[in-house]
Amino acid sequence: MQLDHQRIGFTRISDVNIPDSFYNRLKTGEDEIDTIFGDGILLGSTMTMISDPGVGKSIFCRTLLEKLGNAGYDVGYASGEEDINQIAYSAASLGIKNLQTATITDIDELCDAMEQFDVLVIDSFQTITTKRDLNSRTKVQYFCNSIVKSAKQHNCVVIVIVQKTSSGEIRGGTTLPFAVDVNIRILKDTEVSEEFRLIEVYKNRFGRAGKYEMEMTSSGYIFKGVYVEPEQPAKVAKIPISEQRKELILSITEPPLITVDRVMEEVGVAYQTAANLLRELTFER
Repeated sequence: MQLDHQRIGFTRISDVNIPDSFYNRLKTGEDEIDTIFGDGILLGSTMTMISDPGVGKSIFCRTLLEKLGNAGYDVGYASGEEDINQIAYSAASLGIKNLQTATITDIDELCDAMEQFDVLVIDSFQTITTKRDLNSRTKVQYFCNSIVKSAKQHNCVVIVIVQKTSSGEIRGGTTLPFAVDVNIRILKDTEVSEEFRLIEVYKNRFGRAGKYEMEMTSSGYIFKGVYVEPEQPAKVAKIPISEQRKELILSITEPPLITVDRVMEEVGVAYQTAANLLRELTFER
């Protein structure tokens, strides 16, 4: 049906004024880092940083913040995992000097802090607290909604560090990874060396997903990564249909007519082969 008017609550794309911030991304000035996030980081975006304990999430985030701070951006690190003395001690070996940090866990205080920064790291999602009387499920949803809403409201990039359980599950469930714009996980690349890490961007609403391999030393990450292209889905081989097979398939006329199971029985092939034969026959017709 041809519509000559807009639906209530909907906006025509041509009437949308895209904010300048979508084109002016935060950049460290180092191409190897900026490329990971899609040629820079979009203001107001939210992301998770996920890995097993001890793999290097905090080191990655602190190093990233220092480089962004050196590029002139206001950056902050809110920790519920370590106190200021512990952070300062570990930061010294990384050459980090200008990072602003605080021990904050209350969600409302964290959201207020977003107004002061271009980029804020929350370490970690599991340590966030609230004075509100909420059950565990409602609390997680409230934290997620607050983070995403406040990040957009204050045009602040928010990176949330997320822990994994010993069985490999994401602590706090999948609510936060679904809600944010970018998901990054860090893996040990043991096929290369114990010191190598695979930085995998497996969801990115504002750039491409991909994998980056780099070394992590005692003085932090060496951001000279080798980009690994995303795996392409395997192509299903085209199976030519012989005249004999075609006649057998087309001879199936009784209920329930042509199904994969019937083709398997009549032609004497496996399930996947039967499905491929049906597909190719459909294309021919």
